[in-house]
Amino acid sequence: MRALTGVLALVICLTTFASSERARAADELVVQPVIGGNPMRCYDYRGAVVRTLRTSELGDVGRASIIARMPIISLDTDRLATLPAKMQVFFYMHECAHHVLGHVIRPTLESEREADCWAIDYGRWAGLFTRADIEGFAPHFASSRGSKYGHLPGPERQAYLLKCFDEPRTEGTQAAFSR
Repeated sequence: MRALTGVLALVICLTTFASSERARAADELVVQPVIGGNPMRCYDYRGAVVRTLRTSELGDVGRASIIARMPIISLDTDRLATLPAKMQVFFYMHECAHHVLGHVIRPTLESEREADCWAIDYGRWAGLFTRADIEGFAPHFASSRGSKYGHLPGPERQAYLLKCFDEPRTEGTQAAFSR
C-alpha cells in the first residue's frame, strides 16, 4: 500500500508539473508580438491567427509550422538579437508569408523566394521598409551559403530582395496583417 501511495504521489506530481509546463508554454504563444519595435500580427491562408513562440536553439532565425492545428511562428530570440530591427521584421514577415501562402501545407521549390518577396512587398506597402533598409541587409546575408530548402545564397538573396522591392508583384499582402 505504501508503494502504491508513493507511485500515486509521483504521478500527481508529474501531472502537476506537466500541466504547469503546458500552461507556461501556452502563455508564451503570443498573438501580437513586438518585433523590431513594431507590434505585428499575422493570419494564415484560412484567416486563422498565427501565434508566435519565442525560443532558443532553433537552428535558424525562424520557422513556420502547424502544431495541433495551430499555426505557429517560432523565433530564435538569440539569433534575432544579433540582427537590426528591420531585419527582425523581415524574418517575422518571411515566416508569416509561409502561413499566408499555404507553404506549411504544400511547400514548393519556390516557397522560400515567394516568402521573401511577400515579406518585402508587405514591408514596402506598410511603410516599414525603404530601399535603403533592404540594402542594409547585405552584410548580414554576405556569408550565407543558402539552404537546401530554397534560400538563395547571401549575395543572390540580397539582389532578389532588392528586385522584389523595386518590382512589387504580390497582391493582397496587407490582408494577412490588417484583420
